[in-house]
Amino acid sequence: MAIEKAAYKVILKEDPFEIRNYEPMIIAVSQETDLRGSTGFNTLFNYISGANQESKKISMTSPVLNNLDEQTLTTAFIMPKEYDLENLPQPSNSNLHLKKIPKRQVAVIIFSGNIDSSKINQKKDQLKGWLIEKQLTPIGPIELARYNPPFIPGFLKRNELLIEIQPIRD
Repeated sequence: MAIEKAAYKVILKEDPFEIRNYEPMIIAVSQETDLRGSTGFNTLFNYISGANQESKKISMTSPVLNNLDEQTLTTAFIMPKEYDLENLPQPSNSNLHLKKIPKRQVAVIIFSGNIDSSKINQKKDQLKGWLIEKQLTPIGPIELARYNPPFIPGFLKRNELLIEIQPIRD
């Protein structure tokens, strides 16, 4: 069974970079303690596994998102498209909240491998350089998107850094 992915349309592709228009989405967000993401991930996994006020299971989606701001490091799961804020079960854990993200345009760098701070910083620099080259204006924090479970070998893992930008076109 295929895992539902966040809906977007690529409007510019220059490997390994893309500009995408993302559809609105709802995310479940938890505070995180470090880049490995186990604290927030576990809280979110428990929520979709039924640890919510309705004891309802929710399908896993892809990617898992991390806001990389060191002061507000978070992990987020994208909720399946069938849900909106009104019909999602409320979290039982007060460290988890639901948030609607409006449609947005983002710049992305795609890469493979295991995640560490050195690789993240290298990819951040490449993405920022491409933004400058393309005269694109970032308007949000950099996020990490991970598409694979931890047991997948590093060279097969798909990762992305993305940042919301001032829209250039639809």
